[in-house]
Amino acid sequence: MVKISFLGSCREVGRSAILIESNHGDKCLLDYGVRFNEENRMPIAADLSHLKAVALTHCHIDHSGALPFLYLNGNKTPLFTNAVTLEIVEKLLYDMLKVSNYPYPFGKKEINELIRNSNFLKNRNKQKIAPNFYITFYDAGHVPGSVSIVVEVDGKRILYSGDINTIPTNLVKSANPNEIPEIDVAIMESTYALREHPPRAALEREFVEKTIDTIENGGQVLVPAFSVARSQEALMILDKYHYKGKLFLDGLATLISKIYFDYPNSLKNKNFYRKAMRNVNFVNRRRKRAFAKKSNGVIVSPSGMLKGGAAMEYIQPILKDPYSAIFLVGYQVEGTPGRQLIDEGIFQFKEHSRYHHTDYNINIKAQCKIKHYDFSSHSDGNELHNYVDNLNFTNNSKEIFCIHGDNKATVTFAKELAEKRFNSVAPEDGEIYKI
Repeated sequence: MVKISFLGSCREVGRSAILIESNHGDKCLLDYGVRFNEENRMPIAADLSHLKAVALTHCHIDHSGALPFLYLNGNKTPLFTNAVTLEIVEKLLYDMLKVSNYPYPFGKKEINELIRNSNFLKNRNKQKIAPNFYITFYDAGHVPGSVSIVVEVDGKRILYSGDINTIPTNLVKSANPNEIPEIDVAIMESTYALREHPPRAALEREFVEKTIDTIENGGQVLVPAFSVARSQEALMILDKYHYKGKLFLDGLATLISKIYFDYPNSLKNKNFYRKAMRNVNFVNRRRKRAFAKKSNGVIVSPSGMLKGGAAMEYIQPILKDPYSAIFLVGYQVEGTPGRQLIDEGIFQFKEHSRYHHTDYNINIKAQCKIKHYDFSSHSDGNELHNYVDNLNFTNNSKEIFCIHGDNKATVTFAKELAEKRFNSVAPEDGEIYKI
């Protein structure tokens, strides 16, 4: 029987890692990420002998951050991904090691080994990794380069959704469950299983209208955004609804934006992307940052949850200005400065870093406007149900594992699917299932 071992992302968001093992003991890892809110950040330890391949759904650190660990001691396991994902993973891994005080059990040498052992796999091309063991990528609609993975092993087909979005964004096309072949098992993300996203067009329009109003009244707008995809999505929305004012992009998001230029096929509309970026001032020097601070315009900058990053260079005077605004455009994890700002109207942040030459101790009651626009790149509850309902299962097996969500989201999603006659469960980290 085929074994599925859950090494992370069970009843939590973080350290995604799924191990698939064939009857003959051959193994394939699907993702190998880290989490940031605990001391134990790595996936659960497992026997990784006879590991024939690693397949990566996308670049985000909660899916890719532990990958260098697999390349200790000169290991040569092939990593299957695509070019845009690999280039961004490299940048994110180096950044993670630079900014973190956590003692990760790997370093630059292992990142280089990871790069050397990477192989590019086109979507819908079946790749053999061992006897009776194949992987195939399908578009996941999450960020540029993101994929879902179908594993065929010993006559069974397993879908690992990764992070999916069935609603098209400005940056990427949406995932389509009808593209997935008939399967025996689905391993489904559950991030927003308990949420319903507001209508996308109305949300985009309000975001731009409020931004223009703020600028016309003499204020500044700070848009804290994730470096990967969300910063670029925000810029494209501003262009789409005809924002004509000054526009600045700072931090790691500038580098990611330039990478996307090199991979136009990973984008939904390369011409729209190029047009939107034409109006952006890329902040890459102190002089440009000083100019941005004094300008009456929009500043898009990481970090998306205000846990640091270039956004800290701008935030204090904006917080104190009743004519200005901070518009957050991503999910705000409980306990983060961004979440506290939304919930309480207070911004608290401390950081003392020799590497970044920062010395912040901020505690400010916001006088500016605060608004949250969640331009999510994950499917919500209704969309997840629609995705599952459109999958084709072999012989009505309908086995589903609900992961990549908090305890309530994964358990509730599994229960809702069970009520629809799916054989669904929310596994716990470390559990092993046989199919």
